[in-house]
Amino acid sequence: MSERLSSLLVPCFILLVSVYASLYVGLLPPLWFNLLPLLPLILACMAIFLAWHFNKGRVLIVVLLLLIPKLYGDSEPASLTAYLVVSCFCIALLTFVPERGFFNRFALNRMLFVLMLVSWCYAIERNWVSFDFLEHTFLHTNMSWSTVLLWCVLVVSMASTGLAWWFSSEAFRASGLIGIVSLLIISYFMSSDAQFDVLLSAQLLLWIWFLLMESHRMAYLDDMTKLPGRRALNEQLVGLPKQYAIAMVDVDHFKKFNDTYGHDMGDKVLKSVAAVLKQFASPGRAFRYGGEEFTIVFRSRYLGDVEEILESVRAGIEARLVEVLDPKKKQDIEINVTASLGVAFAAQGESPDSVLKRADDALYQSKKKGRNRVSKSPLPKKAQ
Repeated sequence: MSERLSSLLVPCFILLVSVYASLYVGLLPPLWFNLLPLLPLILACMAIFLAWHFNKGRVLIVVLLLLIPKLYGDSEPASLTAYLVVSCFCIALLTFVPERGFFNRFALNRMLFVLMLVSWCYAIERNWVSFDFLEHTFLHTNMSWSTVLLWCVLVVSMASTGLAWWFSSEAFRASGLIGIVSLLIISYFMSSDAQFDVLLSAQLLLWIWFLLMESHRMAYLDDMTKLPGRRALNEQLVGLPKQYAIAMVDVDHFKKFNDTYGHDMGDKVLKSVAAVLKQFASPGRAFRYGGEEFTIVFRSRYLGDVEEILESVRAGIEARLVEVLDPKKKQDIEINVTASLGVAFAAQGESPDSVLKRADDALYQSKKKGRNRVSKSPLPKKAQ
């Protein structure tokens, strides 16, 4: 739940601040007010540059979609709704397609698809094509069938994006959902061009934030296990309090497992162990140290529970079944793996590297004593 809500927290904050700011945009000094129409274009260029730098083709298309309102600023309400639906529908689609890079045949095909929809809306607006039956009233109401269909697509786009975000907690889907909500506000609740520019700028700023957070994720998060990686661990060790503990976790007989079942099945085991660490290591913070090794860092106020928590981690890894393909039987089987753990408590004035080494030595002792156990490192002699 916390991960899901955190993915939506910043996008919601940016939206709320931009709505509030748009209400008081008239208070800006004349110079800033005159420069405001250029702000969306400047932010769009920044977002496109970052999308190119981080090879994010979906963000490129989203930025272009957000700029579509510039095309229908003076259109009729019906045409305005059509362009709005195109933007929201394509953003919703992008939340379901995988990332394929910035500018290649995948990005080109997607941009051509968006261009086709925009061209279709433009042709209808100019009366180059028409469907008379869509202009009939819907069930004796004031709305036409075309308006009802457009709103149905709009509602489905927002609902599908919302559900996709709810079940995945992905930052891209969270940003896409807020993007759709923002487009609705821009189209139907903003009464001036200045308010329009403020909200559009905020949406582009949101995608710049997403790209920066995505770059942070790529640098600090292990892509396979979804745990923070070695670089994040190094930064964590720099800012530790005086009292802390470090635990090392190593999957038993992992090389033998890889030789028997293959590296793909070995990756499934590592993901399984990472899931156990996420579930049982709290309030400690788990990291992927490298290979089949993991690290858990405990801060001062949780030290009394460390050994009990590590025993829960050990038991959780042992109890968790992993489905793997047996190359001899040519069928899926369920197996369980075990892990050895070593923990070291920091002594007064001891460096984090020294504590980490003692935890690794304690892990070696667990291996030496038969594996699948937790060993505690004694304090250095000078600290006893």
